[in-house]
Amino acid sequence: MNYILLLLLPFVLIACAPLAPEVDLSQTSAVIYHEDTRQEVEKTSSVSSLAQATVTLVEGRLISQNADTTWSLGTRPLEKSYPLCADEKFLKQPVLGFCSGVLVAPDKILTAGHCVAEKDICKNTKFIFGWDLERSQHKTLANSEVFHCKNILRQENNRSKGIDYAIIELDRPAKGIQPVSIAKDALHKRGDLVLSLSYPMGLPLKQDIGKVLESADGSYTLKVEVDTFMGSSGSPLFNGKGELLGILSSGMEDFLEDDIYRVQSEGGCINFHRCKNGTCFGERFFKTSNIDL
Repeated sequence: MNYILLLLLPFVLIACAPLAPEVDLSQTSAVIYHEDTRQEVEKTSSVSSLAQATVTLVEGRLISQNADTTWSLGTRPLEKSYPLCADEKFLKQPVLGFCSGVLVAPDKILTAGHCVAEKDICKNTKFIFGWDLERSQHKTLANSEVFHCKNILRQENNRSKGIDYAIIELDRPAKGIQPVSIAKDALHKRGDLVLSLSYPMGLPLKQDIGKVLESADGSYTLKVEVDTFMGSSGSPLFNGKGELLGILSSGMEDFLEDDIYRVQSEGGCINFHRCKNGTCFGERFFKTSNIDL
């Protein structure tokens, strides 16, 4: 328990002072490092304001507007979306989004470039902030909770060089949500603790504390040992001050193609790939210090 409290200490400090300024999916898969340490985000926690600024990107076909201007969500449980084994977490929770992102200005979000590779994708995408477990129990959202893509202001998707980001202008400012602040320097030492917020597999918002594996000077990317999955692309990574270090670009496979083939042909179920004894190279985050925001 003392070890866990020590890990959380940098993020508890956030509560003591306001955060600045005041306070194709299969291509970006990930794995579980050691044990699955993803957790729900508690509304009373020191990271709740960061959670409110974290957005899920939803395909237009999964959300529809009703006559009373509310929006209905076409969710289904994780266990109905993928043939996962019963010992995996969050199987009963609903799946909705296909990528993640974060608010960096009142009407602008930052996400991975490959999430909105074409303008039509952005046009047909809806954006929902802070879609946590509590909110996911409701089948409808108010019109004020659903945002639309007005324009892609900037987009680069060259993951061979480690460059993968997009800045999206929303149809209106996200009132009541504090944009995150950008860390001026994303250079960290191996073993430094970081906080990930994302919508893994399209699930309600989750948090995970990871550690830096590599952060070379002059590199566009930061390699981190942290549990992220499909749907986490574009998700924010924070330091202990609550500053944005990077957004998820790529990683290891969630499960192997051979496992999928086995289930399709023989039945059974799939477990997520787990990394042990240094068998995985880390999840790659594009450093936001490389972007002029």
